Amino acid sequence: MIKGIHTTESSMRPKLARMEVLANNLANINSTGFKKDKLFVQVLNESAITAGKDGDFDDVNTRKYVDFSDGSLAETGNPLDLAMQGPGFFVVDTPVGPRFTRAGSFRFDADGKLVTSGNLPVQGATGYIRLPQAIQEVQGEIRVLETGEMMLGKDLIGQLSIVNFARPSDLVKDGASFFRTAPGQLPIEVADGTAAVRQGFLEESNVDGIEEMMEMIELNRGFETDQKALQSLESSVERALDIGRV
Repeated sequence: MIKGIHTTESSMRPKLARMEVLANNLANINSTGFKKDKLFVQVLNESAITAGKDGDFDDVNTRKYVDFSDGSLAETGNPLDLAMQGPGFFVVDTPVGPRFTRAGSFRFDADGKLVTSGNLPVQGATGYIRLPQAIQEVQGEIRVLETGEMMLGKDLIGQLSIVNFARPSDLVKDGASFFRTAPGQLPIEVADGTAAVRQGFLEESNVDGIEEMMEMIELNRGFETDQKALQSLESSVERALDIGRV
């Protein structure tokens, strides 16, 4: 019975962790560029990994990871809304260092500098991208090529810095749409033809609301079943202890 209680409790822990992941995914379903989290669950055998212990209770190890699949593109018509298709990230300067994002809702500030909706500078290939003072009133005529060049007519006014990583899974989430690098992790150039910038679009969250809700319902049912089993086992233990006292 004790083994049964331990096994039931072990099965409940990953369900709770997965429920937290699903809740966070659903909370960010409308966050531009958000990448949903998933949970990897590994079942361990305690007797195989813990020397000197008796028994063969199963235990679990959970690990959260990010699903970097593309989200759908939503057309906005805004020439400074940019979406990324394929592997790659825009680079943003923040007070705590560079951050990497798929949320391309940009604008030019009063000084003509390209910034995010939160006023953070967007990095270009050779520094910040600035709109010359003389042409700041013609933002609607700006064209952004798939390769990230920003053009005004035939004139190049900047080149977006677009980077990727050898192991994107090592990136660490920093808010809803930003990522930071892990220690020792460095950006690499995006291979030609693998990523494309789409002007006038934003990448939506890659969360499938219906799929997440269905999984949440299944988890709730499983959790309720585990709770009933746990209550039954605890009652059996209490009865056994009462008989032992007699």
